[in-house]
Amino acid sequence: MPVKSKASATPKATAPKRRRTRKTTPAAKVTVTTFKGGKVVKKETTLKRPSTRNLITPERLLKDISTRWAIHQYEIQELRRDFKKAVEFVKPYHAQAVETVKQWQV
Repeated sequence: MPVKSKASATPKATAPKRRRTRKTTPAAKVTVTTFKGGKVVKKETTLKRPSTRNLITPERLLKDISTRWAIHQYEIQELRRDFKKAVEFVKPYHAQAVETVKQWQV
């Protein structure tokens, strides 16, 4: 059975993992150039109206809002539970600290 040499046991240098980036589509722009007598009089750049084909229906929007609200309510419920656990965890230490301070005052 072959034995690995110490040189091959060293880890290979790897390139850092590439982070994914969100690709955004820039807003379309339209440039209107006005000519008079063969010379440029005015250049005006305005934004083009985006396509409405990617819009969601009002029903889907309401469903999305209600789903997000339900998620929010659940997260707040869990946060309250965590706070209750934290208070119960700290109670004995607080009582002990109060007793220690009372002993110092006497």
